[in-house]
Amino acid sequence: MLNYERILVTGAAGSLGKLARSALRGRVPSLRLSDIAPMAPAGPGEEVVPCDLVDCVAVQAAMAGVDAVIHLGASLNVDDWQQTLDVNIAGTYNVFEAARRAGARRVLYASSHHAVGMYPVTQPIGIEEPLRPDSLYGLSKCFGESAARYFWDKFRLEAVCLRIGSVRPQPGEQRELFTWMSERDFQQQLLACLEAPEVGYAIVYGVSGNDGVWWRNPDADRLGFVPQDNARHAAPPTVQAQAAAPSAYPLQGGKRAAYGLLEGTVRRSARR
Repeated sequence: MLNYERILVTGAAGSLGKLARSALRGRVPSLRLSDIAPMAPAGPGEEVVPCDLVDCVAVQAAMAGVDAVIHLGASLNVDDWQQTLDVNIAGTYNVFEAARRAGARRVLYASSHHAVGMYPVTQPIGIEEPLRPDSLYGLSKCFGESAARYFWDKFRLEAVCLRIGSVRPQPGEQRELFTWMSERDFQQQLLACLEAPEVGYAIVYGVSGNDGVWWRNPDADRLGFVPQDNARHAAPPTVQAQAAAPSAYPLQGGKRAAYGLLEGTVRRSARR
């Protein structure tokens, strides 16, 4: 059993939320599951609490009695600013503020590698490099990481920012040979972040032990997470065959980084 009485999972209806639910089932006396989308009925030791992250009063009610939060709820849209603002920015603030008010100990925040997606694939990075968001989505994740830092520095609410790569049953394209995280590794990373006696403020890349991975992961080592899987072993033959080919996307954010990107003479013309 984990050393928590009640854990809240936001975004519990999504693919990552379902993995979190499975990983935590039976490991905590009360697992509270929240989303605006339909969720499977509550099982033993579970509570299903529909909640819109934009509604701060509802978020505070969902947070009652919670010791730790896994905040996975978000909008994945590419360029809808209002939805990004409402769900990913205001909603994330609501979660952190409600956790503070409830006296929660720890928040696991689902950030994303898209917070640093404008770095080239030829440049390995760690957690000290400046943020370089590749999209409005990535920009909102930068806000979430800063909010986590603020609530730790100001109120000592522990936070782990999970810069999640590509959580899939197996890699689906060449880029995911570097960004892939197995479902098993994702679940084990969540448990490691919850089990660590102290985390303070940490940034952890959500990635398996892939060959040539772009990201150094010192906080994952500190928190005791050791990935078990490797994209080269899990990828189907068609993807494995692409390993040595030139990258289809020069930036780590892939399609999101490429979306709407102005380059070269086009960028200079746009300034005039």
